[in-house]
Amino acid sequence: MLLHFLHLSFAYAASAPLVLDDVDFSISRGESFALLGPNGAGKTTLLRILCGRLLAKQGCVEIAPPLQLSNGLLDLSQCGILLENPGIYPRLSIAEYLQFFAAFYAMKNSEVKSQMTHLASALGLVNLSQKMGTLSMGMRQKVQILRALLPRPQLLLLDEPVANLDPESREAVWNLLGEWKRECGGTLIVSSHILSEMENFADSFGILFRGKLLAHKKREELCSDEMNVCVKIPAGESAESFCKKMQCEGISPEEILHIEKARTPLENFYRQCIQREKGSV
Repeated sequence: MLLHFLHLSFAYAASAPLVLDDVDFSISRGESFALLGPNGAGKTTLLRILCGRLLAKQGCVEIAPPLQLSNGLLDLSQCGILLENPGIYPRLSIAEYLQFFAAFYAMKNSEVKSQMTHLASALGLVNLSQKMGTLSMGMRQKVQILRALLPRPQLLLLDEPVANLDPESREAVWNLLGEWKRECGGTLIVSSHILSEMENFADSFGILFRGKLLAHKKREELCSDEMNVCVKIPAGESAESFCKKMQCEGISPEEILHIEKARTPLENFYRQCIQREKGSV
């Protein structure tokens, strides 16, 4: 266990409703965890508490070494964070902007330049001398992702990292995050509304709704009551005729290549959790 959100509750004012209500779950080292839920579910608030930007009303976050400081808080020097936009400093070039943030980490100039060049190439940022103020929303988003990955962090916190990106750019981001995980063995917590991408990339999922944790599942636990059967169709026989034959005569063991339990699509599981909670209110 790397992080344990221990019975967290939070409200933005004493008389305000709870934004987080007794949220309790843990994340293992090296895990890719997807934080899911509609707008206003409490996802960003949870990440702010983890970063020390907000204090929980009740409960706490238990952090394992080496990410824990002596005061028990998260060591931000080992983290890459993209929660709120830190400002674009429009007169700075992309390179100057990234070098400014790299100064907060113990990185050598040669390491900064090497990392910057590699990450910029992977994300399609071809002109690092371009001023930040001239960039489109999508290009700014790429710069922020590059900024978070620049110090090769052990923990990466990303809130809607691909929200402003086209499909090709989103694929480039997930490929780059996969590369980071393979090389650094880091832990990722990502909040996203793109469930199909989360299903392919994340190891586990947490679903928040109105401040409550509805579900915490690993990918392999998203199983249905159905089975997938892979069969060998005899040469010269069509799939249609083989299916008709199978319905009438059954199937012999030698024709079965593989059987596995079917997986419930993440989107279906997500909708079931939300609808069930809405129906219980």
